[in-house]
Amino acid sequence: MERDSFGILGVISVTTLASFLTGLNARLAVVGLPVIAHELGADIDTILWIIQGYMLGSTIIQLIVGRLSDLFGRVKLFNLGFLVFITAAVIAGFSPNPFILVLARIIQGTGAAFLMTLSVTILTDNVPKNSLGTWLGINQVAWRVGAVVGLSLSGVIIDYLGWRWIYLFYVPLGFGFYLWSARTLKEVYKPTEKTNLDKVGFILFTGFLSLILIALSLFTFGTAYLTLASILLFASIIFLVSFVFWENRIPWPALDLSLFKIWPFSGGIISQFLYSIGFGASTTLLVLYLEVVKGLSATLTGFLLIPFELSYLVFGVLGGRLSDKYGYVPVASSGLLASAIAFYGLSTVTPESNLNFIMLCEILFGFGAGLFIAPNTSSIMSSVPLSKRGVASALRAVSFNIGFVLSLNVAIISMVQFVPYDVASKLITAEGFITNSGGYSLADLSNALTKSFAIQAVAMASAIPFTLTRNVRKKSF
Repeated sequence: MERDSFGILGVISVTTLASFLTGLNARLAVVGLPVIAHELGADIDTILWIIQGYMLGSTIIQLIVGRLSDLFGRVKLFNLGFLVFITAAVIAGFSPNPFILVLARIIQGTGAAFLMTLSVTILTDNVPKNSLGTWLGINQVAWRVGAVVGLSLSGVIIDYLGWRWIYLFYVPLGFGFYLWSARTLKEVYKPTEKTNLDKVGFILFTGFLSLILIALSLFTFGTAYLTLASILLFASIIFLVSFVFWENRIPWPALDLSLFKIWPFSGGIISQFLYSIGFGASTTLLVLYLEVVKGLSATLTGFLLIPFELSYLVFGVLGGRLSDKYGYVPVASSGLLASAIAFYGLSTVTPESNLNFIMLCEILFGFGAGLFIAPNTSSIMSSVPLSKRGVASALRAVSFNIGFVLSLNVAIISMVQFVPYDVASKLITAEGFITNSGGYSLADLSNALTKSFAIQAVAMASAIPFTLTRNVRKKSF
């Protein structure tokens, strides 16, 4: 159902604020990772889980959020996401140790899942299809505006107020957004299915995701945990196979696997998955390079990451508008190519590299990401029936999150091939900004980081065929 222009503006304002909040959260936290690790005594894997915990929480709940929204509507669940998100931020801000912080991030990711999944679903329900790409582009740009604000403020907050305020900062802001959402959003989607919930499917899917994420994390420790990691990986595959078998035999599946028969949908999901493998670790790797290898302050690091976000601000809207006019295939493919070239450039940096070159690569990556995200999201969401958009949006988010987490783990696994785990932990936690440990130096860490950037470039390039081969003819639902 489409709304009048005044109603659409109300919807846009709420979904835009939600995107802004999640973008603010993402970038406020990332710049502070080395500082948090040092002050809480965290090792490299705990650093990983501060990020990965958020992604785990948002991923395992995505599918059930999408299904519940298709069964019961979108708005109440969306507003619940604000409250969960804010509550977890308070816990994170007062965390006494890294383990509580990881738990808080898992809970916060759960709240973010409601916001991220349902903001796209609510937009798709309310705006005209011929302008969906543009509005999705604006929604993505709002995330980037939040990211720019986060990067601008994060270093200042950390350097002058302490890292805890990077979580406490947006608690009153988020509550204000919740009040505006509760007042503004009206439910326009009317569920048509019976309220049957696939509990077994959700348990199997959650088991698969949890086990595979833990297994990938253990692989970063090296040979000591290789057996346990392999067992957990095998168990996760069993859960996945059981999930697929179960979903194919019940009449009300948590995940309608028939959606994958729609190539614009499945091709878009695969493209986004590969894109997120390239994207996931990028900011973390840049922070480690700038703060640890280059020895820059958190404040300066935050400002040096802004060129990517500003570039995305410009080309995020442009990408959506171009896809509405020319179709998503040429626009999204161009974005992937630009992103791959940017990461190839970053794979060549050394400790002596000029910061202008780093920022040039960031700008090119922002250009590529802006051309890819909105067109690809539009192609996914507009290719499925109205009654399946909640699940489709959840799958879109799940594919991104799994790729994101896989990117982080691949980056760490790649790094420890060149710098031993314990040495990397000492270097990254900046214990006095040591320049040598066990015969290894910051130059070795820099070399390890560049190898990860090379892997990201390959991941971005590998997504291009899955975009080029999709049918540009749109089916109307």
